[in-house]
Amino acid sequence: MAKKRARAKSLDLGEALGATEGYSDQCFSIYIPNKDRTGREIGNQRNWVLEGIRLLTQINKGATAMPPVEGAWQNDKGTLIWENPVVVYSFIKTAPFVENLGRIREFLHRLGRETNQEEVAFEFDGRFYLIKDFE
Repeated sequence: MAKKRARAKSLDLGEALGATEGYSDQCFSIYIPNKDRTGREIGNQRNWVLEGIRLLTQINKGATAMPPVEGAWQNDKGTLIWENPVVVYSFIKTAPFVENLGRIREFLHRLGRETNQEEVAFEFDGRFYLIKDFE
């Protein structure tokens, strides 16, 4: 006869570790490229990373950039583009995030235009998005 396991109590990790503020479980991430649609270095990736961190920090009170990662994508001409994007992310605070969607949109579209991207990628709440037409 199998023993019944006692149900574990739900863990309040914030309380257990002494957190004093609420948390967010929704993360917004921007992929900052280092190459354009043809595979040429954009030359100013660091400036875009810093601007992305600044923007998301102003909105959500904090942001982080991961070290460059290695990846590839295939452009519309079928060329494989190897690059080292930097992921800038922030856990959102809903009200200020929604209030600033226009600023975020402007940043993403300007990133695409000014760095000659075929598309700009971002992630939110476990979903991956691509912007292909820049205003």
